[in-house]
Amino acid sequence: MLAASILEGYGVYTTHVDLPEDDLWVKTPHDKFFKVQVKSSSRPILHSSHHTLPKYSFALHSMKGYTGIVMYVAIDVKMMIARLGTTVKTKTVKLKPSDFTQQSQDRSIREVFEL
Repeated sequence: MLAASILEGYGVYTTHVDLPEDDLWVKTPHDKFFKVQVKSSSRPILHSSHHTLPKYSFALHSMKGYTGIVMYVAIDVKMMIARLGTTVKTKTVKLKPSDFTQQSQDRSIREVFEL
């Protein structure tokens, strides 16, 4: 619901769907349709003892070849980053807390939704 709320703030209409690959169907103000898979992480964590920087971790086990948009949501800071599903190459994506800024959120949403 957080992802839908953020998208609505950009003028994108959202519909929640409960399908194996899609969480949201969205329509932009320019009448473009996109399917969206939402991945969330509650907070950044250290993933092993040799790492010094905590990161958000997003499981993408069955996402390879997804033709929609993947939304990476950092729940604790209420921010997200949008990426094309075709960029998914691994089973897990780890993102730094510094990746979640208002500027990166704005840029990624405008880019992938062609706003």
